[in-house]
Amino acid sequence: MHLNLSGLIAIAGGIYGLLAAFRIVRVSKNSESNEVWLRKFGPLMKVLSPLVILFGLAELLGILK
Repeated sequence: MHLNLSGLIAIAGGIYGLLAAFRIVRVSKNSESNEVWLRKFGPLMKVLSPLVILFGLAELLGILK
């Protein structure tokens, strides 16, 4: 089996997106702009981030050649 390590970037981005959407990490030091970002992109990130993680896993395992 051949591992494509560039999939780790997508996995890391997806994990960061999930953590930001669930308010575990902040996207801005300014609390007002952080709340605006969460209202605008939070629900979308909760859906797209797991897909990005799955894409990263598929790329890591070489399924997407």
